[in-house]
Amino acid sequence: MTMNAVSCADWMARCAGDTYITELLLPGTHDTMTASCPERYYHTQTLPLAQQLTAGVRFLDLRLRREMKAAHREWISDIDADQIFSTCAEFLRRHPSETLLVRIQNANEKKDDYEAYGAALKERIEKWTELFYHWEEGAPAWMTLGECTGRIVAIECSPPAMGFCCIHGCKWAENWHENPSISLQDLWDGPTIAEKQAAIRAQMETSCEQPHTVLSLSHISATNGAPGFPDAFADVLNPYSLALLEAYPKARGVLIYDFITPEICREVLAKNNMEG
Repeated sequence: MTMNAVSCADWMARCAGDTYITELLLPGTHDTMTASCPERYYHTQTLPLAQQLTAGVRFLDLRLRREMKAAHREWISDIDADQIFSTCAEFLRRHPSETLLVRIQNANEKKDDYEAYGAALKERIEKWTELFYHWEEGAPAWMTLGECTGRIVAIECSPPAMGFCCIHGCKWAENWHENPSISLQDLWDGPTIAEKQAAIRAQMETSCEQPHTVLSLSHISATNGAPGFPDAFADVLNPYSLALLEAYPKARGVLIYDFITPEICREVLAKNNMEG
């Protein structure tokens, strides 16, 4: 199916409402908020958030410091969580057929400030509570598009024992870690190109057979090692992943890219079963 800029902004409108979000192939971004980062090692995107969403990106990787500023390791931006959630809310208001999967993580690499981070995060989530999907008690991890349209479906990365996924007894996020409902490929730290390609292929093959109760997450991104920088990996791995989709037309889940482009989004989205 040919995708254009208009249809990419509203592409979920062409999917049946009883489709599970796990049955879709979603383009996503790794370290979503780094378009303004001047440091090559931490710079992983060229499109700002609003342009990513319009291009069809539906998985965001949001790294926040306890000050609720977007960051990537030592690089700390001036972009506040309120700005990010406001951009998401405005996009969903203009495109009510869409939903967003959002991973939220403590950007402090030392992970020695969970108490302060958790308090700040919960305060922001409460402020934006209507933007988020909330699970009923005993509900399965993943839902249909019809159940979560117009909302953020969040995945929170703190240790499950911290309990940050619930506020006042109400679940607003799935856990990223120790979650049997997630199948994750994240070979990022210094793999060879061949090793990373094999990992991407294996995860894509696995995703073809997984039930709708499991969300496949595959990082196309990597850094360190011989290529050294995210852009060097992306130059090879991004086209590799797109070519691989031809061999695995039933691939599902999220493909998480560095340096995503509208062209990458269109190629990924074209693999979905859409009407019209």
